[in-house]
Amino acid sequence: MPAAPHPVSFGYFVTALIATAVVAAGAGLQFLLIGWRQKHDRTPLAFAALCVCAAMLAFGRAGVYSAQTHEQTLLALRILAGAVLLALPALMFFVASYTGKPMRRPLVLLLLLATLAMSVLNLVEPGTVFYASVQPGALVRLPWGESLQGIDGTRSTSGRVFYAFCYAVFAWTFYRAARQCATQGQRLRGAMLLACLLVQFLALLWSVVVIDAMNRPYPATDAFAFLSFVLLMGLSLVEQMRMHTVQLERTTAQLRAEAATRRQAEQGLRHAAWHDALTGLPNRLHAQHTLGGLLADAERNGLHGSVLLVDLDHFKTVNESLGHRFGDLLLQAVAERLADAIPDAISVARLGGGEFMLLLDATAADAAAAAQHGMAMAEHVLAHMARPLAVERRAQAVGVSIGVATFPDAGSGPADIARRADIALHRAKAAGRHSARLFEAQMQDEADTRLELERGLRLALQRDELVLYFQPQVDRRGRLAGAETLLRWHNPTLGTLLPDRFVHIAEETGLVHALGQWVIDAACRQLRDWQQSGLATDIHLAINVSPWQIAQPKFADNIAAQVRAAGIEPRELTLELTENVLLDDFDAARQTLQQLANLGFRLSLDDFGTGYSSLARLQQLPLHELKIDRSFVHALQPDSANPLAGFIVDIGKRLGMTTVAEGVENADQQAMLAALGCDLVQGYFIGRPMRAEAFRHWLRQRQAVNVDEAAMDRAPFLP
Repeated sequence: MPAAPHPVSFGYFVTALIATAVVAAGAGLQFLLIGWRQKHDRTPLAFAALCVCAAMLAFGRAGVYSAQTHEQTLLALRILAGAVLLALPALMFFVASYTGKPMRRPLVLLLLLATLAMSVLNLVEPGTVFYASVQPGALVRLPWGESLQGIDGTRSTSGRVFYAFCYAVFAWTFYRAARQCATQGQRLRGAMLLACLLVQFLALLWSVVVIDAMNRPYPATDAFAFLSFVLLMGLSLVEQMRMHTVQLERTTAQLRAEAATRRQAEQGLRHAAWHDALTGLPNRLHAQHTLGGLLADAERNGLHGSVLLVDLDHFKTVNESLGHRFGDLLLQAVAERLADAIPDAISVARLGGGEFMLLLDATAADAAAAAQHGMAMAEHVLAHMARPLAVERRAQAVGVSIGVATFPDAGSGPADIARRADIALHRAKAAGRHSARLFEAQMQDEADTRLELERGLRLALQRDELVLYFQPQVDRRGRLAGAETLLRWHNPTLGTLLPDRFVHIAEETGLVHALGQWVIDAACRQLRDWQQSGLATDIHLAINVSPWQIAQPKFADNIAAQVRAAGIEPRELTLELTENVLLDDFDAARQTLQQLANLGFRLSLDDFGTGYSSLARLQQLPLHELKIDRSFVHALQPDSANPLAGFIVDIGKRLGMTTVAEGVENADQQAMLAALGCDLVQGYFIGRPMRAEAFRHWLRQRQAVNVDEAAMDRAPFLP
């Protein structure tokens, strides 16, 4: 039989519960949307779940207090109990997220299993999970006349376990809130959470102690206590929005500052990209851009201008002797002097090192007038730079070399004009420096030829284009004493080239080291072949060595190892050096030469008398030979002996050296050298430079000749 209806009135309290449920549901929906957007923070989602539970709790309370029948009361009570069961894990998830310390996975799993088990009991037990049995209780009358349905029931075991679990959950949440209060920067948030938990716990105690234990006819307030959490999250959201606003303003200010810094950096980078950091002048890129504009204007207006490329003479020496700091100050002073020298120049730019470019506007009617104006300006710069510069209270003289090129020229761009000025600049340096040269067409042809030689020389070793020639050296009795090794390059385009066409290029490009190693290897192999054939058992091979090779720190050890690896002893080779090897670093050169002599190599000073070596230095060197230059040999005349040739022979004798004359082309020169006491001679009269096979044939012919020793004693040379 259904229970008799109770005189329950629907008043303010039930309306407040329904309003609380609506507020909680609305807050849950709002924070669900917020949490969906803020995927990095799970606090809004946890609070949304807690809001849904609170809404169910409020609706359940309203249903219990306004129920007209026992069935309605029991249904509302099951909804209320289910809401409370779900609210506890939701509360724990919320507190864990709010305090920034997520729950461990095993604890979460255990909590969910316990909630599920109690939810099942709530559905199957006759008095819900809280009560063993439930019956209508006395009405709860409120002061304003509203009557609420009360319930009576016997607490079940599961209900007691649940309430014990509630106390444990609140203890855990209080602990988490207290920890947050003790954390620097989180104290306010922790205090707010602690206050909300305290309100909710007091509402729980009101229901358990006052209403249930003391059986007082008062309504439960746990649903209203939840409003404190809504207030907490609302204030927290406001604070979060305020912090986000502050952060946004701070970020905006930082972005503005970064934008200003970026603009300044871009301006600085643009200035650095177009200007020289040391002098503040336009750099190479800026100069080429400006030259491109001048070139376009000149072509459009039919006028001509000129470019001056200025380079400091011996600037490297200034850096090495006075330091790079002084060199930098000198460059700054030079930049100011150049700007003063031609104030009407379109641009004065520094290209790098001690190199500057002056661009003169296109005002001349033809190229000849532009060239004349450019050379006049170059002479003006030379005169202007001749006056010493004041650098750190030091009067520093500076020499400059200048290359001049005109523009426009058909099919020539800014890079071509600058390259032509550079070619003319190198001509000025080759002419003795501190001078100016105007670019001419043949300079380009020579530069192209040089470039072709440089490219071809890099491939000559791989293509087997290098060949050794040998020129015999004989003593005063006509006996073969040795041979000079001479290098030839069979260029497929230019034909056979002598060393004076390409050795200087090899030295400037660093190829001389590989070239020298090849010559040593090839000469040693050839000498060993002759020795094994019995054609040259006691002769020396003379090999020319570059000053760049001598300057290498381990040259002596390397060449000795290379020679011995080829099966030749160092004493069988004569290394010919020019006087240039002594100019840069005499002490280092002397040390290397001494190492070579100690290893057994014979050393010969080539072209003696044409260089700058002094006799004082000559006697300090471990030399074995002096070679008389062909210019002194050609000066020998039958009616008058050349005193210089005799002087060199006399020096050699006094220093205990063998003297060798090169360039002997007739019998008269042979005879006069014999009269002067020269030890060895070589030249076309003795034998032209020959390839290995021809030299082998020449050696066999020499062996076939039976020379009368007595006759040779009476004649200085074999006719």
